[in-house]
Amino acid sequence: MRRGERPLLALPRPLLVAFVLLLGCQLIYHHYGLRGFDASYRGLTRPFSAAAYRGIAMGSEQLMGYLLALRLQLHDNQAGRHFRYRLIDYDILVDWLDRITEVSDGTEYPMLLASRIYSSTSDRDQLRRMLVFIERRFDDAPQLHWRRLAEASLLAKHRLDDLELALRLAEKLARQPASVRMPQWARDFHFLLLADLNELESAIAIIDAMLQSGSVNDPDEKRFLQEKLSAFRQKLFESRQTTPG
Repeated sequence: MRRGERPLLALPRPLLVAFVLLLGCQLIYHHYGLRGFDASYRGLTRPFSAAAYRGIAMGSEQLMGYLLALRLQLHDNQAGRHFRYRLIDYDILVDWLDRITEVSDGTEYPMLLASRIYSSTSDRDQLRRMLVFIERRFDDAPQLHWRRLAEASLLAKHRLDDLELALRLAEKLARQPASVRMPQWARDFHFLLLADLNELESAIAIIDAMLQSGSVNDPDEKRFLQEKLSAFRQKLFESRQTTPG
């Protein structure tokens, strides 16, 4: 105890009793308040039409899109507290993300919210709903949203343990035309997932075709592909050696 401080028990008894009662009330409030916290959640209301928001924007659609996104993000913080994402109706949430996209054409922000914020939910069905949204919006603007689809593929693999979905999303990236500019690793993710699925022959065929086509010009990328090709061939050979018959 530092000099000048009084021991707690040296306080006057009425003050000590009041302190204990106050502490007890605070603990009780915290315990029961948290139990009733989720019940006090006010759900999302459905957004207006994109035309209505454009009319209100009066030519400032980008600003309107930003304000709508801000309003959406503030929704899960009510009365100074953050609500769990599982309380949000994700069907209505997707309506909001779609509306913001429609009002503010060319924005990536709703997709960023889907892949980085609302994918944090612990509910697998809600997470899957976000991945469906990301895939659908990617189809509208692949150049703008390829990063989000790559993240969606990773989420499907690591959060949902759904390698089939992860593979489908990665394959969609790999099949984009050369006019869609993205780093080679985004296209390569497809055959890496094939290897995870033990589809080694398909992975080998894809890499071999890429190398034979001459479409890979970067020396580091070519070396990476050649190393993967050798590793997958070795793994396939070993698996056939250990398979009975």
